[in-house]
Amino acid sequence: MSRPSARQEIAEAALAVASRVGLGALTFEAVAAEAGKTKGGILYHFPSKEDLARAVIEVLIAAWDDDAQRHLDGPFDEATREERIVAFLLSTAETDGQLEAIGDLSVLVDVTHDTDLAAIWIAHRDRWVGDIGTLTLQQQVALAAADGIWIDEAMQQVPYPAARRDEIVAELVRMVRG
Repeated sequence: MSRPSARQEIAEAALAVASRVGLGALTFEAVAAEAGKTKGGILYHFPSKEDLARAVIEVLIAAWDDDAQRHLDGPFDEATREERIVAFLLSTAETDGQLEAIGDLSVLVDVTHDTDLAAIWIAHRDRWVGDIGTLTLQQQVALAAADGIWIDEAMQQVPYPAARRDEIVAELVRMVRG
């Protein structure tokens, strides 16, 4: 396996920092310390804080994309829209420890204040789900509920036992499939 590039290492370190302090409080110094690089090395790869913030969101989206892909039986391009929606829903509701939900939530709260960064998230969602307005009511409700599960767990306030959670997720999948 090849070693990640310095740019990728820096972006991942920036995500780790942003997960702790929020995207708005991200500094080149903190990222340099996290990545074991110099501030100049960070600036070489990311000349502005906006470039660094974009990289953070791209790393986060790539992780979510990989997580959704694991729920498909084959390549993305061969999946039906319904299969992609189910995969997206499951990646939201069934993280397997790869994603740090509380850190992701912290970053996403900051993204809501920046339309350019929010556009990256919207493009990711649209790739998997398509135009939400064209979904059935049940599909829209299922996706909203999956988001609610994710937020509850990110905020560490899970209101139901694990067995019930599995039943809820299964019901949401049934709703998507009609």
